[in-house]
Amino acid sequence: MDFLEIAGFNVPSGKNIEFQQWVRANSDALARSLPEGIELVGVYAARFTSQRDAGDYRLILRLDSAGALDRFSEAMKQGKDLTRLMEELWDFADVRLGAGGSDELLKSVLDVTIWADHPEE
Repeated sequence: MDFLEIAGFNVPSGKNIEFQQWVRANSDALARSLPEGIELVGVYAARFTSQRDAGDYRLILRLDSAGALDRFSEAMKQGKDLTRLMEELWDFADVRLGAGGSDELLKSVLDVTIWADHPEE
């Protein structure tokens, strides 16, 4: 199976350059700290989007299964590099009310169960 988890967020004004520097310095370590079956696709800036309140940035992870979500949660509980790096990353997120953000879990259409496909009548 193939999933993408996409977390959208904003960074407060005056922190964007520092955030970019953090991403440059820590992306490789973050990728290495992820549990088996989870890959860091990257941290992206949204240049064009129709999702007005989804956030300016996206953290994108590729998951090999739904069970990868459980492996991620367990790894976060261990308090090692993954926990530290995720906490540092999310310290940049603007969590003020109305700041915007999003979370998506996408499943590959190759693996998704399509229950019905009724033509319009």
